[in-house]
Amino acid sequence: MSTFQGLEIAKTGLFVSQKALDVTGHNIANANTPGYTRQVVDMASIAPPTTFGMYDQWGKVIGEGVKIQDIRQIRDQFLDNQFRRENKFLGEWETKAQVLAAVEDIFNEPSDSGINTVLNDFFNSLQELSKNPESLTVRAEVRERAIALADTFNTVYQHLYDKLNELNSTIQSRISEINSYADRISKLNNEIYRFELSGQTANDLRDQRNLLVDQLSKLVNITTYEDSNGNFRIDIAGQALVDGSTAFTMSMDSTGNVVWDLTGTSVNPSSGILKGLLDMRDGDGTNGIKGVPYYINEWNKLAYSIAKEINAVHESGYGLDGSHDIPLFGGFDTTGAYDSKVQYAQLIKVSSQILASDGLQKIAAASDPNALPGDNTNALQLIGLRDIPIQGLNGATFDDFARSLISNLGVDAQQANMMQQNQQVMVKQIDLNRQSVSGVSLDEEMTNMLKYQKSYAASARVITVMDELLDTLINRMGIVGR
Repeated sequence: MSTFQGLEIAKTGLFVSQKALDVTGHNIANANTPGYTRQVVDMASIAPPTTFGMYDQWGKVIGEGVKIQDIRQIRDQFLDNQFRRENKFLGEWETKAQVLAAVEDIFNEPSDSGINTVLNDFFNSLQELSKNPESLTVRAEVRERAIALADTFNTVYQHLYDKLNELNSTIQSRISEINSYADRISKLNNEIYRFELSGQTANDLRDQRNLLVDQLSKLVNITTYEDSNGNFRIDIAGQALVDGSTAFTMSMDSTGNVVWDLTGTSVNPSSGILKGLLDMRDGDGTNGIKGVPYYINEWNKLAYSIAKEINAVHESGYGLDGSHDIPLFGGFDTTGAYDSKVQYAQLIKVSSQILASDGLQKIAAASDPNALPGDNTNALQLIGLRDIPIQGLNGATFDDFARSLISNLGVDAQQANMMQQNQQVMVKQIDLNRQSVSGVSLDEEMTNMLKYQKSYAASARVITVMDELLDTLINRMGIVGR
């Protein structure tokens, strides 16, 4: 056994304590870094040599100090998977809640300019017309209310249509974001693989990759696997998005479908922000998915039905000038069947005959041309439409259908908000659990710092003692009598 073994043992203590302090400092420095996972030093004693002849004079051996086995992260894979599983639903419901809130703003109910108020004002003007059928002032009021009604349909439709275009742009943007994440994760896979070939663990690179995967999980439903080389494979519904150092991209084709660039097959996300956006852009009520197209279609139905029913009665009446068969609303053929491909709410307007300079004369309040100008029977029939169930509106009246449309929208938005809030609570709780495992506790790190500092000082003291022993042995022995 070497005379200097004690020095060598103490030296390992110094080095290991120094490295442990470095790791503690790294943890403290990254206490506020998003995605950082705390690291710990795994220490082990250095076993004594087993070679014959290495025993001391008593035939005993001791170990050779301490070594670092690994510097590893404290991470719970189960919590990671749980976080990503719930995060995708949070992304989906957040998106739906935001879009439905925007649609609510477009309908602007209840308000002085909402459909219920505008429709009510229109029928009230007809009520006044029935009281004074020969009054041009009252007729002007009817015409203005009809214009306001048509404008309301036009404006709401245009805003809904703009929302659809906005959703399309957002989907394109989110697809680019997913491709970017895939590219960065594949590059990190490659870096981690090359780094860990030396037998080291690329803890900080792994943190960066895990953070990207966390963020990606909110965009689209993913499943992840780690192979024996430390590479992440990320799948979307069984199709690889990232496989080792290879990233597969997606894009939106000319029909608006999201497809894989390599195969041209459709990407069908089951959750995440992308799913929420696609549902809001494409949902027409099929399978209970009510997106912007659903509300556009319902809006078109109401515009078509109002124009059709009002015109049918109006055209049967007579104006002050004896005019007959004049529609109140124009923009499309109100005698044909409803066509879901026609954007009635965009096209509806007051007819050109009514808007003409002599148009007030042509508002048909009378049913009998011989009873002009005081006949109000056709105006009364127009008013009566307000309470008649309309077949094209599932048997609802105009008012009931409009209220039902707004009410259903409110319920959908409320449900989306509730689901969003529930998911927020769940994701936050899982993240707190994860942070309790992986996060940096400054209290704990300060304790570790003191512990390693004392270890370092104790090892240094051992070296000092060994130095004194050697000094006694070398400089003070055998000098008696000098």
